[in-house]
Amino acid sequence: MRIRRIFNEENDVTIFHGDCVKLLRKIPARAVQLVVTSPPYNVGKEYESNLTIEDYLKLQRTVIDECVRIVRPGGSICWQVGNHVNGHGQMVPLDLLLHPLFATYAATDQIRLRNRIVWHFEHGLNCKNRFSGRHETILWYTKGDDYIFNLDAVRVPNGS
Repeated sequence: MRIRRIFNEENDVTIFHGDCVKLLRKIPARAVQLVVTSPPYNVGKEYESNLTIEDYLKLQRTVIDECVRIVRPGGSICWQVGNHVNGHGQMVPLDLLLHPLFATYAATDQIRLRNRIVWHFEHGLNCKNRFSGRHETILWYTKGDDYIFNLDAVRVPNGS
């Protein structure tokens, strides 16, 4: 398997650490089968800027535009996000804010939301003034209706 840090269409996997917009703009249109990303949640971590929600969504719009551009017909985009907690302790599920950005493409039949996948985990910080978030959401979009989905490969046995 060819895993590389610099994109090349011959790579099986490209893993890039840095400003994703710089990488995305170098990738030709319709060159990628799958995009999997977990963008910053805009909660003030050391690796992200603390932006207004409006500026955060503008940045995400730029990334989404590039991802839709580079995914080939039949390809998928998996957008994994959690919650934004603002300075007043108000929690906002980011998938609710981001889906409308994707929906503009859905309106023109470029992509389709296939699943809103919620995954649960046991680790993380403990909240004192609300229940601790122990789940995140993956929005799975496909480019068109002719895509690959291997249910048996991900099926969890029922234990019987």
